[in-house]
Amino acid sequence: MNKEITFGKESQNKILEGIDITSNAVGGTIGPKGRNVYVDHATQPKWTNDGATIATNVVLKDQLQNIGAKLVKNACGQTNDDAGDGTTTTAVLVQAIAHEALKRPENAMEIRESLLEAGTQVVKEIKARSESIDEKDIKKVTLISAENDELATAISEIISKVGKDAVITVEDAYDGKISYDLIEGYEANVGFMSPAFINQDKRAQCVMTDVPVFVTDKKISAIGDIEPLWTKFQRKGVTSCVIVCDDIENAVLGVFVKNKLMGTFNALVIRATGDLLKDIEAATGATRVSDTTGLTFQMIEDKHLGYCKKVISDSNKSLFIPKDPSKAITYSNHLQKIADDEPNMYIKERLNKRISQLRGGIAVLKIGAPDFEREYLKDKADDAIKASKSALEEGIVEGGGLTLWRIAQNMVPKTIGEHILKKALTAPFKKIVENAGKDYSEVLLNIEDNIGFNAKTSEFVNMKEKGIIDPAKVERCAVENAVSNVAQFITGFCSITDLIEDERRNK
Repeated sequence: MNKEITFGKESQNKILEGIDITSNAVGGTIGPKGRNVYVDHATQPKWTNDGATIATNVVLKDQLQNIGAKLVKNACGQTNDDAGDGTTTTAVLVQAIAHEALKRPENAMEIRESLLEAGTQVVKEIKARSESIDEKDIKKVTLISAENDELATAISEIISKVGKDAVITVEDAYDGKISYDLIEGYEANVGFMSPAFINQDKRAQCVMTDVPVFVTDKKISAIGDIEPLWTKFQRKGVTSCVIVCDDIENAVLGVFVKNKLMGTFNALVIRATGDLLKDIEAATGATRVSDTTGLTFQMIEDKHLGYCKKVISDSNKSLFIPKDPSKAITYSNHLQKIADDEPNMYIKERLNKRISQLRGGIAVLKIGAPDFEREYLKDKADDAIKASKSALEEGIVEGGGLTLWRIAQNMVPKTIGEHILKKALTAPFKKIVENAGKDYSEVLLNIEDNIGFNAKTSEFVNMKEKGIIDPAKVERCAVENAVSNVAQFITGFCSITDLIEDERRNK
C-alpha cells in the first residue's frame, strides 16, 4: 500500500481535530448531568456514558484525524487498565493539555520535558490531598460511579463481606432485580493464549460452564501428547475442555483454534508456570501431568482432571469456579504451615497472598433490567467495582473535578509545563458545570475553600461531607496518562499514513 507523508502544522492540526472529535464525544458524558452516547453494534447496540467504550468505538475516516482518536483511546485505555475508572476525565484532560501545549512557542522537546515534570508535581499534590477510606464508607464511592443506589448498595455489601480484594463478576439476571451470590473460586493473573478462544465478544472473554480442566507442567510439543486425552473425550462425548499448560507448540495451539472455529471441539488454552500452575491445579481439583507427580500423558484418567462449574478467561486473567473447592482449601492449609515457619518476610508475604487467593470468595453480581438498561448498568457496575478498589488502595479526594481545579488555583507557574497544566487542569470541572447547564464564570463566584459545586443539585456544598468524592488513584492515573500521551503527540513533526484513495483507485 502506498503511504502519505504529512509534515508540520498540517499534520498536527489534523490530529488535533481527531482529539477534539473523540474528546467531545466522551466529555459530553462527564458529571452527574452528563448525557449518554449511542454506540451502534450489529448485535449489541447500547446507550452508554462509559468513556473507554465511547473512545474505543470512535473510528474516523480521515487517517490523520484517526491518529488523534487513537491517542485519546490509548490514554483512556491506560487509565481504565490502571484504575478502572476516570476515562472521561482522561479524555477531557488530553484535549485541554494538547491545546495549551500547542500554543507554546518553545521547542517541542523542551515543552515535553517540562510537561512531564509538571505532571509529576501534580501527582504528588493529588497524593498529598488523599484521605484514607474505610470499607464501611465505600458506598460513597460506588454511588458516584454506579449512579444507582441499589447497585451501589450491592457492591458495597460485597466488599464489606469479602474484603477489598474481592473478585466480583457481573452477570445477566432476568428477574428484573439486582442481587449477588458469594461462592468459592480462584482468580489467576493469566489469560487465554489466543483471542480466537473468545466466545463473548462484548467483554472479549471466553466463558465455559461445566467443563473438565487438564493441567500439565510439561510442554505440549505435538498433538500426539494429548491424543490419549482427546480419544477419551471422543469416546465419552465430551466436546469441551480447559487446558492449562507450561508451554505449547504453536502448531498444536493452532489445531485447538481450528477445531474450535469448526465447532468440532471447544477448547480454552491457558499458559501458566511455576507456583501459579500449582495453584490452578489445586483450585480446580486436577492432578497435573508432571515428572513430580509421576503422571504421564498416556496415564491420564477422569480422576486426574479438575472440574469447574464455570471458567471465565480474558487476555489478562482467568477465573475458576470449581465444583469441589475442598482440594484448594487443603492445599492452602499446607501453604499456611509453610508460611508460618518461613523466616524470610518477602517469601512469607508471597505465600500469604497465594493462600488468600486460594481461600478467596468470589461474588457474582446479577443485574436484571430491560436489555438496554441492563447493559448500561453492567458497565456502571464494572466502573463502580474498580473505583471502589482504587479508593481503598490510595484513598479518596474531593470529587466533581474540584481536586484538579484547586490544584490549578494553587499553582504559581514558573515553568512551561506548569503554565500548561494550570489552565488544563480546570477543564474537567468546567465541563461538569457546562454539562449541568450552568454558567462556569458564575459558579466560580461561589466556590470557597471547603465549598464546591454539586452539579447534580446545583447547590454549593462541602463535597466530602455530601459524599461527592473520587478515588485518588483515578485522578492520579487520569493526569499521568493524559500528560504522557500528549507529551508524545506534541513532539511529532511528521505523520506517515496509508493512502486509502490510492488503494481504491487500484482496485
